[in-house]
Amino acid sequence: MSIIRALLALGLAWGLGGCSLAPEYLRPAAPVPRQLSQEGQPVEELALPAWESFFQEPRLQALIRIALIENRDLRLAALNVLAARATYGVSQADRYPNLDLEGQKSVTGGADKPTAASYELGLRSGFEVDFFGRLKNMSQAAFQRYLEATEAARAARLSLIAQVTEAYLETRLSQETLDLTNRTLHSWRASVAFVERSLISGQSTLLDLEMARAQVARAEAAQAAARTNLVRAENALKLLTGQLGQPELPPAWALADWPRPRLPANIASSALLNRPDLLEAERSLIASHADIGVARAAFFPSLSLTGQFGYMSDQLGSLVAGANSGWSFIPGVSLPLFAGGRNRQNLELAETRRDQAVAQYEKAIQVAFREVAEALAARPRLAEELSAQRQYLAAQKRVLALATDRYQNGVISYLETLSAQRDVLEAEMTAINMRKNQILNDIQLYLALGGGDLATATPDPALAPKEEPPKPPRAASGETK
Repeated sequence: MSIIRALLALGLAWGLGGCSLAPEYLRPAAPVPRQLSQEGQPVEELALPAWESFFQEPRLQALIRIALIENRDLRLAALNVLAARATYGVSQADRYPNLDLEGQKSVTGGADKPTAASYELGLRSGFEVDFFGRLKNMSQAAFQRYLEATEAARAARLSLIAQVTEAYLETRLSQETLDLTNRTLHSWRASVAFVERSLISGQSTLLDLEMARAQVARAEAAQAAARTNLVRAENALKLLTGQLGQPELPPAWALADWPRPRLPANIASSALLNRPDLLEAERSLIASHADIGVARAAFFPSLSLTGQFGYMSDQLGSLVAGANSGWSFIPGVSLPLFAGGRNRQNLELAETRRDQAVAQYEKAIQVAFREVAEALAARPRLAEELSAQRQYLAAQKRVLALATDRYQNGVISYLETLSAQRDVLEAEMTAINMRKNQILNDIQLYLALGGGDLATATPDPALAPKEEPPKPPRAASGETK
């Protein structure tokens, strides 16, 4: 019964702990306007589709799935989560009493004394009573950093998808540019053949022929540049997806065939608070509050309890006999008197890091607001520019058709035809690039808003938190609702 009393005393002391010296956490007010568009406009609910519904192009879907499995940076982020979870587990274990089984044999003797042996076997338990919440706040800080690492892994997923999408769009732009130069080169070579026949009949001059050949050489240079850009873009995409071979992929869509997704035009800025990078910054801020509690607890006494129950005997055979049992219960108090200002400096350091975390959190909000606001503002502008460019391209094609017909009838010189050909090629290249930028802006807006289920889905079930997170923090006065 003695060991039971000792363990009960340890348990009672453990239950008495729990006071916390950490400051109350108040979420800082968001240093941004309340809305992500013009004031006075109706605010839309933020309901983003799942990523499979948003990224409808089948080849891009396949590449994203490959990247989420094979990308090494994402694996590193997942391992960081596991490391943070293990650190949290260690800090949790420090809050509970430990129990050790100890056994030893001692042999003594001397010049005039016979050799004697003694045996000991016992249970030892040690525990620090957490009256001022030092261990509790250390555990809370570790838990918040675990959640911070989890949000960092989710943010890494969004970043990876953004990089894969941008690299893929570069490959589509390069491929369509290459297809365009191939068609143009075929057409311009046909023009050279026509000028050669006209030269024989006297309808064209040698100057016309040389200009036509120079035009073909220009198209060949553009073709070579498009091939180089395509190889470069494909290599970047392979690096992101971790696939150095040639995996079987679904057919690609032309950029003109990509549907325009429906995205909100005006939302409340508070919707950004669920972005993984903002949650990551907030977890770091909450952990810094717990660190202040740890630093404050260093100014107060610490109480440690050690309990032992066991047996001691000169004979191994009778070691566990009742007459040889004994127990001890030893409380110890440590009171800081002089540490050369170390505790005060540690507290100032913890408070300064808390202020740094506040500034970092506010900066993250401002960056998120800027990203979304810029993408929202660019969306209608890019649509207008692309529409105007397509009208300009249609007009240039009509000009080329008229110039070709008039040249063939001997009304104008070949120089005007060459100019019209160059204008059509440049207009088509510009239209393809504008369409790529329009698609990329839609995707950037989707990801900047949190990416639908990408922001909440955990990459690996093993990384899910093992403890319920604390209650949501109370908002500071003036915070955006």
